[in-house]
Amino acid sequence: MYTYEDAVKQLQETGSISLINFKELSYEELEELLEEIKKWCVYSNGNKEKLEKKSKNKDKKKKKT
Repeated sequence: MYTYEDAVKQLQETGSISLINFKELSYEELEELLEEIKKWCVYSNGNKEKLEKKSKNKDKKKKKT
């Protein structure tokens, strides 16, 4: 299964992600990734190293349980 972390790794290595990979992400992960890409483009000038490597939503879910 394709995850948020896989998507970030692919973006850092290649600078792109396919629509097929977008389709494999859950809605929550896709929404989080798109928000991260927006911040990355605006505040990091596209520096691939500044992408958030871990999903914030997964951390929140772990704390709740």
